[in-house]
Amino acid sequence: MEKNLPKICFLADSHSLYDDRIYWKEACSLARAGFEVYYVLAAENNSSGKTVEGIHYQTVQCNLSANRYLNYVLKRISPKGLYRQLFRKAVSTKADVFHLHDLKILRLVGKLKALPNKPKVIYDVHEPYPENILDYNHGFGLPASLRAPYAGLVRKWERQKASKCDLIITTEENLQKRFQAYFPDKPVEVIYNYTDLVHHLSENKTEIKEFDAIYTGGITRLRGAFHILKAMMIVVQEIPQFRMLFLGSWFPEELKSEMAEFIAKQGLEANVKLKNAVPYPEVVDYYQKSRMGLGIFLPIPTHRIILQIKIFEYMKFGLPILGSNFGHISRIIDKHQCGMTVNPESPEEIAAGMIKLSKDEKFYKACSDNGRKAADKYYQWDHMEQKLIGIYDNLTS
Repeated sequence: MEKNLPKICFLADSHSLYDDRIYWKEACSLARAGFEVYYVLAAENNSSGKTVEGIHYQTVQCNLSANRYLNYVLKRISPKGLYRQLFRKAVSTKADVFHLHDLKILRLVGKLKALPNKPKVIYDVHEPYPENILDYNHGFGLPASLRAPYAGLVRKWERQKASKCDLIITTEENLQKRFQAYFPDKPVEVIYNYTDLVHHLSENKTEIKEFDAIYTGGITRLRGAFHILKAMMIVVQEIPQFRMLFLGSWFPEELKSEMAEFIAKQGLEANVKLKNAVPYPEVVDYYQKSRMGLGIFLPIPTHRIILQIKIFEYMKFGLPILGSNFGHISRIIDKHQCGMTVNPESPEEIAAGMIKLSKDEKFYKACSDNGRKAADKYYQWDHMEQKLIGIYDNLTS
């Protein structure tokens, strides 16, 4: 007799439909394993359907007013408010497991647990949110004097809501330890964001390297945007043809124009390209056109905790990593000898690393080979896919 696998509903208010972790990794993995997977999320428009990969989706329009502050209120008190609609659509899936992917979506955990079918609820923690508030000022532009109290409230609120969940998933071990300390008797598992881009490899692989260095992901000041640009001023003095690509989304959006202005002022237009984020599978094309990958994260508390996804992607494609000399990125580079670590606050050190990886072909090849071998052996998403399926089997058995 065929086994009836549980129905799963992912819920998010701050991630896109085709998010690399939620959609391409977790949802697609569970769908391939035979689970019926739904994804309910906030978006620019109301829509529904089923993707090519078999994921059912329903989106809720999240902008109800042009006024930011009125919109904030409407989301919470209006009958058509965002979280009310997300809850209704989630309930309509009749899911056996609800998998929550954002901090604010945790407000629904009590209502979900009270549903008649007694569903299980998972909280998937992507970020250290209290530290983010302090480091990135996510608290609605709060003045500095209020950020610490607000971060403390968020920490307390997250802990209280997460206590109602049946299981916690984190992306790395620092957050795992935090939630294990909160809930000693609750299962807290790590599902690392290892790469699955091997499934999207281009058939037209090129050996021509258009870019000497690439940075992918969220582009911010605290992720070294201007430190890299200042390093490029030094690099081009020695390697005039050196080309750098920034590929991703800018936070805030006006940062892109500030960087473009700096590039123009320093005469780097031929050396630095700024490109908006592309669909996840297309990132492969840019990795195949690049020689090294950059992860220049400044030493703030958030960056000492998080595990950067991009390093596994760099390794898989044989891109030696030039990374910060602290945290997970430093540990992995040192462990596998797959790149160099530098002081992320020193454009001079960053530039020296770029130059060495460009000129020392023997060192470059060793780092490239070591990274690719380590990625194949230890850091493939396939390992996490089996663990995720096992978690669901144990949770619902």
